[in-house]
Amino acid sequence: MRINPIGRFDANFYALTPLIRKGKDAMKHSLRASALLSVLAFTSIPATAAEWTSGYGMGTTEYTVTDESGNELYIACPGSDGEYVHAYAKIHGQSYSSKNDPGFNVILDGTEYGNPFDTMCRICGQAFPSFWEHLRTAQTLQISQDGQTVTLPTTGINVLKPLNHPENTCQSAW
Repeated sequence: MRINPIGRFDANFYALTPLIRKGKDAMKHSLRASALLSVLAFTSIPATAAEWTSGYGMGTTEYTVTDESGNELYIACPGSDGEYVHAYAKIHGQSYSSKNDPGFNVILDGTEYGNPFDTMCRICGQAFPSFWEHLRTAQTLQISQDGQTVTLPTTGINVLKPLNHPENTCQSAW
């Protein structure tokens, strides 16, 4: 048994001893085995389905869903007065914001909503609660802009709280 300078059993010494004795050939074999184990470890990780997530940071509740291709819908619900719900979409690498014209469209179960996270006009703000309820229960979700439409997962969409829920900080401007 080999004890290291701080008085503990040194397992590394025994693991490396065969390599020291056998020289370069043993080291090459060990490196190949390590590389093979690394490849096997990474290829055996099961793929997980994309699903909605929620989080909270810097006074903002955040909801996000991303598909396997990197298309994404991100919803920000600031908790402070004077800040309102807004969202960002990434469609085939192009980013869009509900704060900038033309924004992006959301299609829920075949019903298209034009830039629904822009609540800065009275009609837009009045339409937001029914859109939000439809979003929370949607079976299919698509985002579109510039002639491109992508489908995003609805798995876990129940992380979206009702607008009247105490933990939901989403509010429209009107």
